Amino acid sequence: MAPLAPCPPEWEDDERMSFLFSAFKQTRDVNSSDWDGKMNFWIPLILKHTQSQGHLTVTLSQLERDFMRKDSVPMGLRTVMQEMLRHGKLQKEADFVTNVSSGWLEWGMKKLIIKPIRWTIGAVLGDQIGPNEPLVVPPVTKDLAALVLQRYNSSPLRSLPLLCEEDVRSLCAEICPNPSTLNLVLLQLQGDKKICIFERLGEKLVKFVRGSCGQVAPVSESDLGIYELRKSEKLLSERLNRASEESDRLTEEARSFIRVQNKQQALRSLRKRKLIERRIAELQNKLDTVQNILERIATAETDRKDVSLEKAENLVDQIQEYCDLQDDLSQTLSGQSIGGDADLDSEDLERELNDILQNQDIVTGLPDVPTSPVITSPQKPVEWLRDQGETAEQTEFF
Repeated sequence: MAPLAPCPPEWEDDERMSFLFSAFKQTRDVNSSDWDGKMNFWIPLILKHTQSQGHLTVTLSQLERDFMRKDSVPMGLRTVMQEMLRHGKLQKEADFVTNVSSGWLEWGMKKLIIKPIRWTIGAVLGDQIGPNEPLVVPPVTKDLAALVLQRYNSSPLRSLPLLCEEDVRSLCAEICPNPSTLNLVLLQLQGDKKICIFERLGEKLVKFVRGSCGQVAPVSESDLGIYELRKSEKLLSERLNRASEESDRLTEEARSFIRVQNKQQALRSLRKRKLIERRIAELQNKLDTVQNILERIATAETDRKDVSLEKAENLVDQIQEYCDLQDDLSQTLSGQSIGGDADLDSEDLERELNDILQNQDIVTGLPDVPTSPVITSPQKPVEWLRDQGETAEQTEFF
């Protein structure tokens, strides 16, 4: 973290700061007014400082560096942080994590910067704080969690019932610049029941609370169906773009073979392109079907306030229609449903080849390439002029 800024008013009062930088008595009972005076100064200052820096965790050594004054460090910061731990204003990472259900732990444990060895040390030391032991600052974590929720509600991603891990990281990139920050914020959101985590076929999915709902609803079959539909839409679009690019490439390839009078290779390229065009047609057909279902679902979502049992059953039917589509989609995406080239019309290929020949860009109007040697008038060498009794200066007049 950065050094303290702005400094509190007392910071320039040497006598006052000498007292505040001194160590605490062994217990509060010795002098409760001194104890409380120091606590009332340091606890708000630590919270304000961490919030201004936007850091979710803090260490004792960090605070000692940040609060250094005239080459002196506060002697009682460890006692202050222990007091904050007891009142929940700081939390050890292990305690923070165990407050969250195991559903998130299955996803986040391997990625959190919380190592099992750190937990072991914390368990042995109890309330003792190591100089470099990170402690979670709940107020900052809650603030960033609220920002993430606000970002989600103003993002186009809010229309999606489930987000994949990539979507979540993209959504939170500016708010949570590193993985440990992101995971702590997501842990906070799950602890507040603003998100829930679902794992399906090894893929981790996140569902956010919708609108003004107090808590996130469990992941439903409808959510999963819509998510799979959108995945299929994205995959079909990508395959369609690649197939279109391949079709264009094969057309150019056929033209290049025609330029070098290689008709057989040109026909082979056109034959491949015809097969690609069939694939494009199938991909486009499946994409249109998927998008049509998604549009109908979106309409039902828009009219959610008027949803009746009949509309709910229609939504289930649409999801079932999607399920019936899956086998066809799998075949199309793997290319299995595209037949061979035995039924391609050779006459059609020949006609297309002739069309390409007629449309070739032929450069005209240039002069013929000369067939006879080009004769130039060489200059007479100086040596030859000297042999003739002439000087180099005389040659300038001819």
